[in-house]
Amino acid sequence: MAEFPHILAKNLLENATVSGSGFTEHPIYKIEYIGDRSRMSKWQGSAGSATQRIIWSSVGGAQPVDTFVFDRNFDLSGQNPKVTLQYADSAGGPWTTAKKEDGSTDMVLSALDSSRVYWQPLEPRTKGHWSLLLEGLAGMQRPPSIFNVWLGRRIELTFGPYGDFDPAEEEVVGEPVHGAAGGFQWNQRFRRRVLRAVFENLTDSQCELLDRWWSEAAGEGKNWWWLSYPQSTPDDPLYLNCEGSARRFAFVNSVRHGVIEAREVI
Repeated sequence: MAEFPHILAKNLLENATVSGSGFTEHPIYKIEYIGDRSRMSKWQGSAGSATQRIIWSSVGGAQPVDTFVFDRNFDLSGQNPKVTLQYADSAGGPWTTAKKEDGSTDMVLSALDSSRVYWQPLEPRTKGHWSLLLEGLAGMQRPPSIFNVWLGRRIELTFGPYGDFDPAEEEVVGEPVHGAAGGFQWNQRFRRRVLRAVFENLTDSQCELLDRWWSEAAGEGKNWWWLSYPQSTPDDPLYLNCEGSARRFAFVNSVRHGVIEAREVI
């Protein structure tokens, strides 16, 4: 069976009201930063608290959710740290643990690897209050910190890129410097992933999915997630930004064609 890409373009936590318990609000690393789509800001909890909870209440009421992303570079140490996603009908609970997509497994992350992005399809729910419960933090030497958490409804494309497509494409970024004696080196050199996906013969219904992606993220230059192969490579979601590129899906007779170009957010 062909695998078509998934996109998570809207983070429902971004505009939610956020609160918490078990920690003291840090004056710099605020709780609101955990849902702001950015890898340049983070939330930091309190050292010494074995259990800490973060609560989001949706602005505008309950909204459908089917995807959870827990981004990399978090710092959760302790005796046996774990992260549990829960939902409720009110901000005060009672809290019910969300299920993974199969409906039989609780949405709990353990044996955590900070270098990994956790993309997890969920059993669909429409709830107005969501929470992350952090447990097993006793004995940690540093306060817990988290850069990025997403909850939203993913876009499941019904089509894939046309022609040559390399989901692992990279580019070198930096300033090349040539010396007078012929030497060469890079300044501030790093590599980042690049997405170039060409689409052909798009019908109106297929374009509607890309219109949703554009309206939820790309049109405003916001960061968003792309997963090329949801079944065979579920641990390779790519965090991207279009860097303000224009939207162009031109007509050819009764169908459209176009390209999505984006770059990894480091």
